[in-house]
Amino acid sequence: MAMTLIVLAATMGNKYGGLKQLEGIGPNGETILDFSIYDAVKVGFDKIVFVIGRHFEQEFKKLVSGKYEHAVKVEYVYQDVETIPEEKRNPKRKALYGSVRAVLMGEELINSPFGVINAVNFYQRESFELLYDNLMRLEGADYHSFNVCYRLKNVLAESGGVTRGICELDEEGYLLSVTDRIGVERISGNPMYPDALHKWVALDDNSLVSMNMWGFTPQILGEMRMAFDKFIDENGMDMKAHYPIPAFMNERIAQGVRVKVIETSARWMGLVSHDDKIQVLLRINDMIRKGVYPSKLF
Repeated sequence: MAMTLIVLAATMGNKYGGLKQLEGIGPNGETILDFSIYDAVKVGFDKIVFVIGRHFEQEFKKLVSGKYEHAVKVEYVYQDVETIPEEKRNPKRKALYGSVRAVLMGEELINSPFGVINAVNFYQRESFELLYDNLMRLEGADYHSFNVCYRLKNVLAESGGVTRGICELDEEGYLLSVTDRIGVERISGNPMYPDALHKWVALDDNSLVSMNMWGFTPQILGEMRMAFDKFIDENGMDMKAHYPIPAFMNERIAQGVRVKVIETSARWMGLVSHDDKIQVLLRINDMIRKGVYPSKLF
């Protein structure tokens, strides 16, 4: 079975500053995305679909994806605002409409179970193994989507507050909801976030968190299309409204759809700020010394 990974990368670039979050963290300048693609290919993914913006297409192919084309089949689709019907969008809007539309851009390239990740997260090999293995079993399962989730203690940034999607599960391990908590950081050693009244609210270190690593069957695409069309009908003129995958999945769960949660013990890494880079460099070098990654990926 062909196995496809959709990489959401359209927000990596902008019209004013070129590609973002492409700092080298490996010994040869490898980026977070390089490590993700290496891991994905290593576990068995044989097609990578990058969702990018046309305004940085050439720069992306030169600096990023050109490195992988000899190792895996690479395809590109494009996320923008302009292809939303004019009568349904604010003509002044520049911001993209969110990750649901990003996935839909790859709809014509998908005919089997597929994974979705963000380009700027370092998920680590174990998580890709779980993603691939569970996609292989997905067509025979009694659910058509799953979320690879991390423990909160493993996804906090060294540099300060981050947004994290806190997952609520039922007794059977199925997802009930994903709720974004903004500004999550350690206060006196404990994970906390500020509520609407700017009071600190404690979170459990062992809470499960969605880092936007999803597994789907193609059935989800028709459901996404209908939901996104409804979203545009209701919010297209809004300058900022967006429709992320967790919001879509919360709606589907409320309608009775089952979404399995797959827990990973991996530790996330990301460059939330420049202060995080030293910690990421140390961990990457340690994994290279242990043989998890070669000194040169591609």
